[in-house]
Amino acid sequence: MLLDVLVAVIAIAAVVLTLLALDHVRARPADGEVSPPPSFSQPASPSPSPSPTETTAGAASYDRSQERFLAASAGTLWRGVAGQCGVAEPLLERSADGGKSWTDATPRYLGIGQLVALDPFADGQAEIVALTGTDCEAQTLRTFTQGQFWESNPEVHAASRYVDPTDTSRIVSSGATVAASCSDPRSLRASGTTLATVCGGVAHVLDAEDEWMPLPPANVAAVNFDGDDVLVAHLAEQCTGITISRFASEDAAAPQSEKCVEAAEPSTPTALAVAGTDLVVWSGAETATVTP
Repeated sequence: MLLDVLVAVIAIAAVVLTLLALDHVRARPADGEVSPPPSFSQPASPSPSPSPTETTAGAASYDRSQERFLAASAGTLWRGVAGQCGVAEPLLERSADGGKSWTDATPRYLGIGQLVALDPFADGQAEIVALTGTDCEAQTLRTFTQGQFWESNPEVHAASRYVDPTDTSRIVSSGATVAASCSDPRSLRASGTTLATVCGGVAHVLDAEDEWMPLPPANVAAVNFDGDDVLVAHLAEQCTGITISRFASEDAAAPQSEKCVEAAEPSTPTALAVAGTDLVVWSGAETATVTP
């Protein structure tokens, strides 16, 4: 009798073990299937999506050969594109009707290979710093004939200010060398002994202690002087073109005034000039004249 009971218990145990084994096989994932990892975090409560905000695109980034220059003198406008010595031809133009039409004044007969600086000269004339000849020698050229003829002037060149074409981290100023505010400064302009330039989208002014002081606007495209004031062309959210901010030399913490130039194209190289009481902006295909 006892033997029969033991046999029955063993049979029941065998059945139970078989059922457990089958259940374990059904619970395993198929070959190649990975079970999801356990999660120990509470589900995040839904939150509202942030509202889109307007962003201002950066000022145009361009090769140095595309840098622009603009000057005004006695009702005459001068503008130029730098070019690159031995690679891309520079262009210098003159306008006597406020920028409605332009005449090519590039002194090709002197072997000009690159425009480095452009400044107004007396009675509607102009002077330029240019690289000339096969050796790309820096010279200062002046015209007394509205751009028809140009002549080299070594004495004026000794007092010229321009970015050193052999090392753009240096600025040549009246024969001396000044460290630029960055390795690739653009839009170098001068007023007396004061220099201003653009580095990495920020305007910098060289102060009396020979220290470069940054000005507040971001996304700066160009600078120039109006007397002692610094004019800064930059992008701003409230203007679809380019904003011109005026900074006084005695207080550069905030602009004295701002002017939006809707006709300007911030995606292209930009240059500024002062023509009497007006500002001239060259950005895009055309120049725009505005009264601040």
